[in-house]
Amino acid sequence: MSVLRELDELLCGDEDDYARLDLFHEADELIGQLQPGEVPALLVLWQRRGAGWQQRFTQASSSIDGAVLRALLAGLLRLGDTVHGICALMTRLPATADSSPLSDALLDYAQRAWQANPARQRQIQMSCWSCGLSGRLLKRLGLASWKEAGL
Repeated sequence: MSVLRELDELLCGDEDDYARLDLFHEADELIGQLQPGEVPALLVLWQRRGAGWQQRFTQASSSIDGAVLRALLAGLLRLGDTVHGICALMTRLPATADSSPLSDALLDYAQRAWQANPARQRQIQMSCWSCGLSGRLLKRLGLASWKEAGL
């Protein structure tokens, strides 16, 4: 069985079993085995599965490979994913943002999400802070500090 298929079955499983059997660790291990070539199929699953599946994935992705993470984030940006998915996965990026097209796209997304969804501003700020985009987002928003933003 492929890693992605096994992961999908695990994440689609019964919620009580997932929690009771502590399947989070198994999901994390499987996510760590994903290869960049599997990202297109992962994006198809992402669209087909519900928010619970997506949340389980993001919560169990602590060992996700960097190349897989970047490809997944780039794909989710193209899909117009919810703030939760992108923001949750942004926290898995290294704490120092680079000047890559992905970082720029994430910054664009964060700025749009900030303006469109005031209730999620704290989550957006924390996600940007964790991957090193916080200062750049402040500049884009025309703010001197997060305190000025009310956070």
